[in-house]
Amino acid sequence: METIQLQELKAVLIHENILENPLNILKENCLTIQRLVYDCVHNRNHVGEVNGTTEPVILKFTVRVNSSHHAKQFYQESILNHSFNFSVLFNVLWGADNRMTSYEDGFIADGYVVHVEEDYHSGKDSSGLDQQMLLSVKVLVRSVTYLGRDRNHKSVFIQ
Repeated sequence: METIQLQELKAVLIHENILENPLNILKENCLTIQRLVYDCVHNRNHVGEVNGTTEPVILKFTVRVNSSHHAKQFYQESILNHSFNFSVLFNVLWGADNRMTSYEDGFIADGYVVHVEEDYHSGKDSSGLDQQMLLSVKVLVRSVTYLGRDRNHKSVFIQ
Protein backbone atom coordinates (compact mmCIF):
# COMPACT_ATOMS: atom_id res chain seq x y z
CA MET A 1 0.00 0.00 0.00
CA GLU A 2 1.27 3.46 -0.89
CA THR A 3 0.42 6.46 1.23
CA ILE A 4 1.78 9.88 0.48
CA GLN A 5 1.26 12.64 3.02
CA LEU A 6 3.01 15.87 2.26
CA GLN A 7 3.56 18.55 4.87
CA GLU A 8 6.23 20.62 3.11
CA LEU A 9 6.00 22.95 0.11
CA LYS A 10 7.91 20.72 -2.27
CA ALA A 11 5.14 19.73 -4.65
CA VAL A 12 3.07 21.46 -7.31
CA LEU A 13 -0.15 20.52 -9.07
CA ILE A 14 -0.52 21.17 -12.77
CA HIS A 15 -3.99 20.97 -14.24
CA GLU A 16 -2.98 18.87 -17.24
CA ASN A 17 -1.07 15.79 -18.34
CA ILE A 18 2.52 17.02 -18.47
CA LEU A 19 3.54 14.17 -20.79
CA GLU A 20 1.64 15.98 -23.55
CA ASN A 21 3.73 19.14 -23.08
CA PRO A 22 6.83 18.20 -21.05
CA LEU A 23 8.94 20.95 -19.55
CA ASN A 24 6.89 23.73 -21.15
CA ILE A 25 4.95 24.53 -17.98
CA LEU A 26 4.74 28.11 -16.73
CA LYS A 27 5.16 28.65 -12.99
CA GLU A 28 2.00 30.79 -12.89
CA ASN A 29 -0.07 27.78 -14.04
CA CYS A 30 1.09 25.63 -11.11
CA LEU A 31 -0.66 25.40 -7.77
CA THR A 32 1.33 24.82 -4.59
CA ILE A 33 0.20 21.69 -2.79
CA GLN A 34 -0.32 22.22 0.91
CA ARG A 35 -1.50 18.70 1.69
CA LEU A 36 -1.62 15.49 -0.34
CA VAL A 37 -3.15 12.13 0.59
CA TYR A 38 -3.08 9.30 -1.90
CA ASP A 39 -3.67 5.63 -1.04
CA CYS A 40 -3.31 3.04 -3.77
CA VAL A 41 -3.43 -0.70 -3.14
CA HIS A 42 -2.53 -3.15 -5.88
CA ASN A 43 -0.94 -6.57 -6.24
CA ARG A 44 2.43 -7.22 -7.83
CA ASN A 45 3.69 -10.36 -9.53
CA HIS A 46 7.01 -12.10 -8.76
CA VAL A 47 9.02 -9.56 -10.84
CA GLY A 48 7.37 -6.55 -9.21
CA GLU A 49 4.97 -5.55 -11.99
CA VAL A 50 1.45 -4.49 -11.09
CA ASN A 51 -1.14 -7.15 -11.92
CA GLY A 52 -4.73 -7.88 -11.02
CA THR A 53 -7.35 -5.39 -9.98
CA THR A 54 -6.63 -2.23 -8.05
CA GLU A 55 -9.01 -0.98 -5.39
CA PRO A 56 -10.78 2.35 -6.05
CA VAL A 57 -8.48 5.25 -5.22
CA ILE A 58 -9.32 8.70 -3.87
CA LEU A 59 -6.70 11.40 -4.33
CA LYS A 60 -7.15 14.22 -1.80
CA PHE A 61 -5.19 17.41 -2.03
CA THR A 62 -5.29 20.95 -0.73
CA VAL A 63 -3.87 23.64 -2.99
CA ARG A 64 -3.28 27.34 -2.61
CA VAL A 65 -5.32 29.03 -5.34
CA ASN A 66 -3.52 31.72 -7.33
CA SER A 67 -6.57 33.18 -9.07
CA SER A 68 -10.34 32.81 -9.22
CA HIS A 69 -9.86 31.12 -12.62
CA HIS A 70 -8.10 28.18 -10.94
CA ALA A 71 -10.88 27.76 -8.36
CA LYS A 72 -13.62 28.01 -11.00
CA GLN A 73 -11.94 25.27 -13.04
CA PHE A 74 -12.28 22.73 -10.18
CA TYR A 75 -15.94 23.62 -9.65
CA GLN A 76 -16.72 23.23 -13.35
CA GLU A 77 -15.02 19.84 -13.43
CA SER A 78 -17.03 18.67 -10.42
CA ILE A 79 -20.31 19.08 -12.32
CA LEU A 80 -19.12 17.57 -15.61
CA ASN A 81 -19.29 13.82 -16.15
CA HIS A 82 -15.85 13.09 -17.57
CA SER A 83 -12.36 12.63 -16.26
CA PHE A 84 -9.52 15.18 -16.07
CA ASN A 85 -5.74 14.98 -15.69
CA PHE A 86 -3.85 16.31 -12.69
CA SER A 87 -0.05 16.19 -12.62
CA VAL A 88 1.71 16.23 -9.26
CA LEU A 89 5.44 16.96 -9.44
CA PHE A 90 8.01 16.93 -6.66
CA ASN A 91 11.04 19.19 -6.34
CA VAL A 92 10.44 21.25 -9.47
CA LEU A 93 13.17 23.59 -10.72
CA TRP A 94 12.33 26.75 -12.66
CA GLY A 95 14.38 28.59 -15.28
CA ALA A 96 14.90 32.34 -15.65
CA ASP A 97 11.86 32.52 -17.94
CA ASN A 98 9.63 30.99 -15.19
CA ARG A 99 9.27 27.74 -17.15
CA MET A 100 9.85 24.36 -15.56
CA THR A 101 13.32 23.03 -16.35
CA SER A 102 13.19 19.75 -14.40
CA TYR A 103 11.46 17.78 -11.67
CA GLU A 104 12.52 14.91 -9.45
CA ASP A 105 9.51 12.65 -9.88
CA GLY A 106 5.73 12.65 -9.64
CA PHE A 107 2.55 11.17 -11.01
CA ILE A 108 -0.39 11.98 -13.27
CA ALA A 109 -3.84 11.09 -11.97
CA ASP A 110 -6.70 10.80 -14.43
CA GLY A 111 -10.02 10.97 -12.63
CA TYR A 112 -13.28 12.62 -11.69
CA VAL A 113 -13.52 15.60 -9.32
CA VAL A 114 -16.04 14.45 -6.72
CA HIS A 115 -15.72 17.11 -4.01
CA VAL A 116 -14.42 20.70 -3.72
CA GLU A 117 -14.30 22.67 -0.49
CA GLU A 118 -13.03 26.22 0.11
CA ASP A 119 -11.05 27.48 3.07
CA TYR A 120 -10.25 31.17 3.45
CA HIS A 121 -7.57 32.55 5.72
CA SER A 122 -7.84 36.10 6.92
CA GLY A 123 -4.71 38.06 7.58
CA LYS A 124 -1.61 39.02 5.70
CA ASP A 125 1.34 37.00 4.52
CA SER A 126 4.97 38.04 5.05
CA SER A 127 4.84 40.48 2.11
CA GLY A 128 1.71 42.23 3.48
CA LEU A 129 -0.68 40.83 0.86
CA ASP A 130 -3.95 39.10 1.73
CA GLN A 131 -3.50 35.37 2.02
CA GLN A 132 -4.86 33.22 -0.77
CA MET A 133 -7.81 30.88 -0.72
CA LEU A 134 -7.17 27.18 -0.16
CA LEU A 135 -9.14 24.52 -2.02
CA SER A 136 -9.50 20.96 -0.79
CA VAL A 137 -10.29 18.62 -3.67
CA LYS A 138 -11.14 14.92 -3.87
CA VAL A 139 -10.63 13.03 -7.11
CA LEU A 140 -11.88 9.50 -7.87
CA VAL A 141 -8.92 8.18 -9.84
CA ARG A 142 -9.26 6.08 -13.03
CA SER A 143 -5.57 5.68 -13.76
CA VAL A 144 -2.22 6.75 -12.41
CA THR A 145 0.96 7.27 -14.40
CA TYR A 146 4.06 7.30 -12.22
CA LEU A 147 6.83 9.59 -13.44
CA GLY A 148 10.47 8.87 -12.67
CA ARG A 149 13.80 10.28 -13.58
CA ASP A 150 14.82 10.59 -17.24
CA ARG A 151 11.16 10.78 -18.26
CA ASN A 152 10.49 7.14 -17.45
CA HIS A 153 6.85 6.42 -16.74
CA LYS A 154 4.54 3.53 -15.95
CA SER A 155 0.72 3.55 -15.95
CA VAL A 156 -1.69 1.67 -13.69
CA PHE A 157 -5.36 1.48 -14.62
CA ILE A 158 -7.89 1.22 -11.82
CA GLN A 159 -10.97 -0.93 -12.35
